[in-house]
Amino acid sequence: MATILSVASTEVLRTTRQLLLEQQGYSVCSATSLDEVKNLAHTEKVELALIGHGFPGPHKREIAKAVLECYPGVPILEMCHHSPEIPNVDFVLSDSPADLVRAVRNILEGRRVRGFAE
Repeated sequence: MATILSVASTEVLRTTRQLLLEQQGYSVCSATSLDEVKNLAHTEKVELALIGHGFPGPHKREIAKAVLECYPGVPILEMCHHSPEIPNVDFVLSDSPADLVRAVRNILEGRRVRGFAE
């Protein structure tokens, strides 16, 4: 079972994504702030980081930088509405739970996701 770090901008999104991913059989550790991401690095090993669409671009990039410092080499999936803000990561342009689950599965299987999960 893969462990996913889910970074969401609100408690509601945090809880909703965690429940969705846990229903799919993933272990989830979640955060709503940069400090929480850094604190989790001391106790959690993750195979994928998910950064939600509710953060402004500069903040998303700051979170991604911290994720890569804490978890070198871990793949990052960025959720975005229009276009990605974080360079060189996988991204999904959808709010659909099914698309998110499909994208997570694809990345964990070693496939890239560039906009829409196939």
